[in-house]
Amino acid sequence: MATTKHETTTKQDATAASAEAVKSGLANVEGFLKAQLAQAQKRIEELEGEAGKVVKALDARRLEAAKEAQALWTKLQAGELLADPRVKELGTKVNAASTELRKRLDGLQTKVVEAVGVASQSQLQELNKELTKLSRKVDALLKPIRRNGAAKSGSASAPRA
Repeated sequence: MATTKHETTTKQDATAASAEAVKSGLANVEGFLKAQLAQAQKRIEELEGEAGKVVKALDARRLEAAKEAQALWTKLQAGELLADPRVKELGTKVNAASTELRKRLDGLQTKVVEAVGVASQSQLQELNKELTKLSRKVDALLKPIRRNGAAKSGSASAPRA
């Protein structure tokens, strides 16, 4: 099969056109990517600016809070803070809450000890008192026996060397 000059030219023209289409497509993609990259950089710069503003605001708040804390610390050391009626009221409330919490914890501890079957501290103290009383009674009962036993053993046997 012989190809004519016209067919060859047409094929070359088609190849050139497709190459140009590919080049223009690549140029379009490249242009699109560059535009997207430029927008992303612009947005990043905006975000950096906003982040800088937030950091400055937080730093200002930090300094302000540090000044307030230092002022409160100075008042506390000077004893001025304890004279404030609001602080006294808070102290009273804290003490009341602490007392209530201790009562609840003691009650809970007692319930746990009862559930486990172990004697509580108050029960142990009561048992110790009873043991002390019984020990005294036993000592009182044994005194005459010890005296009689010591007298008999002392006279009946000679001292051993």
